[in-house]
Order: sequence, then structure tokens, then C-alpha cells
Amino acid sequence: MERRRFLRGSIVGAATLALPSAALAQRRGTAACPPARAEWSAEGTPTGAQVADASALTEDERTHAPVLTLPERVRAGRPFDLVVQAGVRPHEMSVDHRIEWIEVRLDDRIVWVADLSPDVAYPILRVPLVLREPSQLVARARCNQHGVWMTRRAIQVS
Repeated sequence: MERRRFLRGSIVGAATLALPSAALAQRRGTAACPPARAEWSAEGTPTGAQVADASALTEDERTHAPVLTLPERVRAGRPFDLVVQAGVRPHEMSVDHRIEWIEVRLDDRIVWVADLSPDVAYPILRVPLVLREPSQLVARARCNQHGVWMTRRAIQVS
């Protein structure tokens, strides 16, 4: 219910996997997308710009900004798996401090929403997708203490 109330007032109106890492992603022929600098503060206002280097992230950004793992090349009409993980180091999931939900959007369409409970070990989401044209991918995660964090990535289709 909290997520719905947030979405109503916002500007822009699963299964658990093993932890993805950059090395594992490279071995499989996929690319781990470094998280973008959080684009929304805890109050829901826009903040910084994208950061290409994960070492330049603050500690809050390291544990909250969604990290995207997807293939380097996406083919039109062919399915692929997108993995969204809240934080470079997965966010803790306790009753007092947790990720409440993760949302995946393609352009302006919501394609997947996962409401998470403290019983989930890690806030990681695997989403099977099929794209037919280039799209803007947006992943958002909401921490119950630190608000909504967002990562954007343009996906080219070949």
C-alpha cells in the first residue's frame, strides 16, 4: 500500500538469484552496469548525475542504487535476463532497514514490480525481457529509511 501511495504522488506517475558480480557477468559474456548516482534523494527530489565509476559512489549509493546486469548485445525479439540488485553490496534486509520494493520500467511502461518483505535474503530481482526497439530502462528501489533510488540505462537493440 505504501508503494502505491508513493507512486500516486510521484513525478513519473521473483525470484532470488545468486549474487551477480562483474567478474561472473564478464565470464558469461554479459556486462554489469555500474549503478548511476542516485537520481532521487530520500525526499523524492532529483539530485546528481550518472557516475561511470563505482568507486566514486558514496556509501549510501553503494548500498541503495540499483545495479543492472544484462547482456552486452540485446537482439530484437530475443529474450534475455535482466538482473536488478539493490546496491553494489546487497542491501541488508531486516525489519528496521530494508528494501520495500523494486520496480523495472521500459520507457514509460512498468514491466515488473516486486514487493519485498524482510524475509527475503537479498534484494535481487531477475526479470526476463524481450525488446523490439531501443528503450530507456529505469530500475527503482525503495529503502524504508532512505527513500527511492534510481538507475537509468539506454538499451540499444540490434
